[in-house]
Amino acid sequence: MSQLLDIALLAVGASSCGATVWFIANPTLSKWWTRHWVLSRFFGSSHSVPSPKKQEQSSVADFLDAIAREVHSGYSLTLAFVNTAERFTNLAWWTEPISLQCIRGHSLATAIADTSPQNWTADVALATRTLSVASNGGYGIVGALEKSASILREREHVAHERHAQTAQIRLSTAVLSWIPLVICAWVITRQSHTRSFLLQSPLGLLCIAIGLLFNIVGRKWITRIARTST
Repeated sequence: MSQLLDIALLAVGASSCGATVWFIANPTLSKWWTRHWVLSRFFGSSHSVPSPKKQEQSSVADFLDAIAREVHSGYSLTLAFVNTAERFTNLAWWTEPISLQCIRGHSLATAIADTSPQNWTADVALATRTLSVASNGGYGIVGALEKSASILREREHVAHERHAQTAQIRLSTAVLSWIPLVICAWVITRQSHTRSFLLQSPLGLLCIAIGLLFNIVGRKWITRIARTST
């Protein structure tokens, strides 16, 4: 009976400790600290400000803006695409097959049509459709490219905002899932009768297995919710 009481107290203590951490951390985490420091420490995201050179080559939207500037300077859309693709090496997996077709004498629309879209993202697909339509000519090429770039940049901004908003959820999940494990390990090392029950009896091993299962399922559930939100 005393062993079951110890287990019940252990569960209540772990839950209380996790709830205390949540109620203390939730109102005190500042907006900047949450978005940058926590992402950097727990999820490997850098909170440093990227240099202008990195920002220039960071997105498909910047690529479209660069093409629009080339076209505005007097280059054809096909030549502007090839010249810009040489500078945005991070998008070579998408632009290189199209550029090779253009260098061989094909129009940009033909090169895009002959390129397989197997690994294209949603942003790349939108940019490709814009380029394909703009390759038909007309006076609205620059405007179409800039409009698509604006849409892509807005998408990127919304995605970053959603990712930052879920940072605190992921932090809370990490805290609430690790604290019970730490307390359980501490109790096992400090109390011989608890160690004997949990590690040497079928019921104790069952308790450990169920606890680990709930812990893993909870982490995956919260991760799925956060991924859906972003």
